[in-house]
Amino acid sequence: MKHWFAAAALAATAAGAHAQTLDEALDAPARAHVINEYARRLTAQHVDAVRAKAAADDIRLRLGRGEYDQQTTARALATRVTRDVTAIMGDKHTYLEYVPYELTDERQRPAAAAQIADNYGFGRFETLGDNIGYLQITRFAQLDRGAGEAAARFMTQAADCAALIIDLRDANGDGQAMAALISSYLLVDKRSYIFADKQIHLHDQLDREGRVVTEFWTSAEVPGKRYGGKKPLYLLVNERTSGAAEAFVFDLQQYVKRAVVVGAPTAGDARVSAKQRVSRHLQTSLAITRASNFLTRTNWEGAGVQPDRMAAPDDALNAAQALALATLKPKK
Repeated sequence: MKHWFAAAALAATAAGAHAQTLDEALDAPARAHVINEYARRLTAQHVDAVRAKAAADDIRLRLGRGEYDQQTTARALATRVTRDVTAIMGDKHTYLEYVPYELTDERQRPAAAAQIADNYGFGRFETLGDNIGYLQITRFAQLDRGAGEAAARFMTQAADCAALIIDLRDANGDGQAMAALISSYLLVDKRSYIFADKQIHLHDQLDREGRVVTEFWTSAEVPGKRYGGKKPLYLLVNERTSGAAEAFVFDLQQYVKRAVVVGAPTAGDARVSAKQRVSRHLQTSLAITRASNFLTRTNWEGAGVQPDRMAAPDDALNAAQALALATLKPKK
């Protein structure tokens, strides 16, 4: 029995020691390196150059005043610096991140979940009364062959519906190319009675100088059947609708009011970030591009996508269904 207790104590001690090694100790020179390097990257790379310089100057001043002297571990410094930077920047992509593994050792990096694990973000499809389609999307996945095939299966099911409701409440993801592909099933060019483009320019990602980094267009050809660009379309959103899901909603709302957006304002996340290692357990995150809708040259950063019909998120489906029924009802 004594041997068992000794072994258990030894294991607990080893586990505790391992847990401690996961939080990197930072002395004064190490803290200064992290702060100064983060400030340099903010000034050089962030898409909002004016605010980024203000945030960089602020954390340098705090460092000089000794405000970070008590943050002697990576976890503590990340928490405090993120709080200070967020107070000035206010965007969801700019922070100092602590990770509980060695950034210098790729073998320790957690494996990314397989895209197919959640069916590429396609939750379910069903037909409600009066041939109203309901499609739930929980995540806009990176576009690869499997994701494209899943999109084709779900959109083909929706093609013959009289009206379509796409549920994006809580939806997120960084697959803006997937959002553009799904838009291809829902849009036709309405800008001219004579010339109709097969591809529609949706939005761009711009760098801090306003240069186009990435363009997003609909596809001229898609597998399966299209729902089309004329039948009623409703998009359900809430305050957790973010990332590529917001891009999808905003583009469809801006394009000749193609979709009716129902629910609550979305998260307001119109930027794309990049992460870079700065120590063994710390990495900087910076917003390096911003979205710009091709037609309006605006985006949804901060304010979120504003619904056309405000509704409590739990009531959004019923509200959209009522709107669809009223639209489909024969005119007397």
